[in-house]
Amino acid sequence: MQDMSKAGLAGKITIVAGPCALESYGQAMEMAYKVSLVRDAMEPFGIVVGYRGGAWKPRTKPDDENGNGVFEGVREEGLRWLGKIGDTYGLPIFTECMSEDDVRHFGRYLDAERDFIQIGARNSQNFALLYNVGGMPFNVLLKSPQHGVDVEEAVGSIMRLKRNGTIVYCVRGQKPFIPPDGVDDKRLQEYMEKLLSSDGQCRGSRNLNNISAIKKLRKDLYLSDRGVLFAYDPSHTFGGADDSLRRMIGEQAVKAFTDYDYDMVEVEVNDRSSHAKCDANQALLSTTTNVVWSETNVGQGSKIVPGGGKEPAVMPLTLVDMARELARYRKSEVGLSNNDMENAMRKLDAISWDMRP
Repeated sequence: MQDMSKAGLAGKITIVAGPCALESYGQAMEMAYKVSLVRDAMEPFGIVVGYRGGAWKPRTKPDDENGNGVFEGVREEGLRWLGKIGDTYGLPIFTECMSEDDVRHFGRYLDAERDFIQIGARNSQNFALLYNVGGMPFNVLLKSPQHGVDVEEAVGSIMRLKRNGTIVYCVRGQKPFIPPDGVDDKRLQEYMEKLLSSDGQCRGSRNLNNISAIKKLRKDLYLSDRGVLFAYDPSHTFGGADDSLRRMIGEQAVKAFTDYDYDMVEVEVNDRSSHAKCDANQALLSTTTNVVWSETNVGQGSKIVPGGGKEPAVMPLTLVDMARELARYRKSEVGLSNNDMENAMRKLDAISWDMRP
């Protein structure tokens, strides 16, 4: 089992990958198996690999345009699947808790030493939930709120996490600015146009890219003294309105380590995203080896049609692509030989889209 304590993660970087939401036992296990193969290839490079998957999935609106309830997760059953994944593959689990009423289920199925309770952007200042999770021995990943990174707010939320092991604060993009009166302002439009033309931003993205917020987080003495680690979530930052944005997710994931010194990156990976019940457009693939394009979101816009994927003009990066880039980045730092590198690349090359556990 990978050591997820602060001491165990020292000098390492972590990739957390998996579907946005768990939808079936088969889907959960298939993706976990492939993520575990990436883990096996990355271990010599000091790259830890974890598995993400939402048992509860909070949605902006609970009903669709026809008044029917939307999918909001498989709930407690999903925790049972995640516990099986953690025990079978030795992967640390990252999964969201929506309510203090649900906290009790996590200790029943998950391993407090290995796994992370995730607190989402909407709940980042839900003090009742923070106090409840903070009274448990689990590790915690806390998302930044939708309005962006406020260091004082981050410190206040983390102060309530009193008994937890490793604490990770995750930067996940921020909503575009809304004028106080709700009316578009010409000066704001001009500012937004200039902002969206700057490096690291992209028109059509789900949120503004606030990857550089880590600079002010690193300066805070309380966060430093608590040993808080910092993660970046490019999937929720960019969304996936088209393949160019999906490529940005992978590129910015790599840059988070190479250019911004993040400790962790969390990305959504779902090989059958054409059929996903939520956030289908922003999922990346594990690999393109033997891929059946029609099963994926690739080659489609923001409106994903089941069975409508096709080989794209702009190829998004896959989890395997990101692993290759990060292995090259870490090779000299951990002192590996060319032979070690070739062995790792062979393991990654052997991962196929159509693999099953």
